[in-house]
Amino acid sequence: MQKNTAVILDIGSSKITVLAGERGVNNTFLIKGFAEKEYSGYDDGDFFDVSELQKAIQFAFNKVKETLDFSIKTVYVGVPGEFTSVVIKEHQIAYKKAKRISERDLEELFDSGFNIKSSKYTLINRSGVYFLLDDMRRVADPVGETTKVLRGRLSYIVCKNSFINKITPCLQSCGIQNVEYTSTALAEALFLFEPELRDRTALLVDVGYISTSFSVVEGDAIVYQNGFSFGGGYITAAFVQKYDIDVDVAEKLKRKVNLSLEVKNNEVYSIIDGDEEYSFPIKETNKLVLETLDTLCENLDACIRETGRNFPDYLPVSITGGGISFIRGANEHISSRLNMLVEVIAPKLAHMNKPIESSKISLLDLALLQKTQKESFIKKLFR
Repeated sequence: MQKNTAVILDIGSSKITVLAGERGVNNTFLIKGFAEKEYSGYDDGDFFDVSELQKAIQFAFNKVKETLDFSIKTVYVGVPGEFTSVVIKEHQIAYKKAKRISERDLEELFDSGFNIKSSKYTLINRSGVYFLLDDMRRVADPVGETTKVLRGRLSYIVCKNSFINKITPCLQSCGIQNVEYTSTALAEALFLFEPELRDRTALLVDVGYISTSFSVVEGDAIVYQNGFSFGGGYITAAFVQKYDIDVDVAEKLKRKVNLSLEVKNNEVYSIIDGDEEYSFPIKETNKLVLETLDTLCENLDACIRETGRNFPDYLPVSITGGGISFIRGANEHISSRLNMLVEVIAPKLAHMNKPIESSKISLLDLALLQKTQKESFIKKLFR
C-alpha cells in the first residue's frame, strides 16, 4: 500500500522524473521506484510539444509501476517557476478575548487572507513569512501561542490552469486518482535551507537546461519569484552553432569547460565521441561560455532590481539545478558580474548530493511532509 510512500512527478525543462520513496533513518530516503524520460521541455511558460510531454509522463509512470507492490493513488506534482506566481498579503484576525491559537485558527487566517479571483490560476501553496501576536512578538509558528490579535505576512503561490489542464488528464489516464500540485521552488527552499538561514532571507536560483527560476525566501515562504528562459542548453546551443557539431559532442565539451584556467593561445579541449576526436580552442570556447553566462547574469540582475531591495553583502546567491552548477569557474564569473557572493547548493545526502538532484529530492521531502500532516489532521477530526 502507498501509506508510507510518496510518489512525485518532477517536470524539468529537459526531462520528466517520477520518484517513489519514503523516509529512512537519520534524515535519509528509501527510494522505491525511479524513472526519467527526456522530452523537448518548455519556454516562456508553455510546453513545446504537449503530446510528447504526456507520452514522457506515461512512460516514466509505467516504469515506476513495475517496481512497486502497490497501485499509485496519489501523485505530488512539482510546478516549475515559469508556471507559478507569488502573491503576498498582510492580514489579521481579531478575537473578542485572548485565546490559544489552534491549527484551525491558522487555517482561518490563511482562508480569509486571500481569495483567488482569476479563472486562469489555481492556488497550490500557502505559507507564512512570519506572524505577529498582540504584544508585537514575531513568531514563525503561532500555534500554541496566546493572543487577542493574530497578524500574518502570508505568501500564496498560484499555478497556471493551462499547466494543470495538461498534466491532470495525463495522470488520470495512468490510473492516478488524486493529484496534488506544489511549487518546486518552495520545496527546494524548505529542504535546502536551514530554518535559521531562511529567517534571515535566502536567494535561490535553480538553473535547468532551458529554464531558470529565481526566488527570494523568507521564513517558510517565497516572497518573490521570477522564472525565465535560460539554462545549460543555451551553452550547448552556442557550441553547436559556433563549431557545427552534434549536440552530444557539444554536451561533452560543456563538461570539459574550466573558466578558471590560465590559458595559452594554442591550448585546446580534446573530446572523444565514438571513433572521432575533436579539438576546440580553450580561449575561444571559454569566451563563448562567458558570453552566454552573461545572459543569465543580466536576467538575475533584473530580478534583483525588480525586488526593490538592497540585499546585504554577506547574503549569497545559492545556485542549484543541473544546468551550470558543474561548470568550473562559473560561480566566480556570476559573482563578479552581480557583485554578490555566489555558491552552489545541493542536498546533504550521500549518493544524492549533486545540484541536479535538488528538485526531485526536495519534492519528495515536501510530499512526505504533506502526507503526514494530512493524516494527522484526519485523525484529529475523528477523535
